Amino acid sequence: MHETAKGNGMATSMLDIDADLAQRTPLVSASFRLTSERHLLDHFIGDFGIEGAQSWQKGDAEEGQAQTRRAYGWSVTLPAQRSYSVDTAISELLLRLAPQRDAIIEAIRALELDAHVCLDVRVAPGHLPVLHAAPATIAAMASYNAACSVELREF
Repeated sequence: MHETAKGNGMATSMLDIDADLAQRTPLVSASFRLTSERHLLDHFIGDFGIEGAQSWQKGDAEEGQAQTRRAYGWSVTLPAQRSYSVDTAISELLLRLAPQRDAIIEAIRALELDAHVCLDVRVAPGHLPVLHAAPATIAAMASYNAACSVELREF
């Protein structure tokens, strides 16, 4: 049967359709950022020890941008993944932060830092993701007193 389907082009057509749909699935990247107008935050890389963390200084060029950063910062960004759910990306990000949750919250309070959950969503025309966050996800973001922003861009 497999040979017959392959022989008449059906298997190839199904693979092409699946590949095309996979390429149209939104690409979602989530990051958690702490920023400050007054405090250097580069020591958080060692203090928190979270894989993939990075920091920047006020005045540094923004990655891929012509403008410079207006604040000091520290962030953890997960690799982009194909998904129709932003809640999944946020949940995975918060799981990455979970071992250092109390230390991060204490730093936010002590240094009066701004916390942000940022989503970068790249979409094919007509293939928007579900911009939904479960109550547990919202509560977890709120524990950091984090704002949430979503940037939608086409591929």
